[in-house]
Amino acid sequence: HTHVRLVLKPCGRPLHMFRMLKEFVRALRDIVEIQQAVVEECQILHRDCSLNNTMILDEPEGSEGFLIDWEFA
Repeated sequence: HTHVRLVLKPCGRPLHMFRMLKEFVRALRDIVEIQQAVVEECQILHRDCSLNNTMILDEPEGSEGFLIDWEFA
């Protein structure tokens, strides 16, 4: 299964712009789970999990964390 996003407008907000500590912790958990799944399933390590590449996406059911800039992974 491949998931690709082509972003033509801002999508999410930088991790450091979290609104509540709970949101920050959940976003970090999501990012760690994403990296773990990609390593286990595809043997790909992001190699640049920095504040510049970690984002929070606001969804109606809550926010979630995600990683961007996978092209150099």
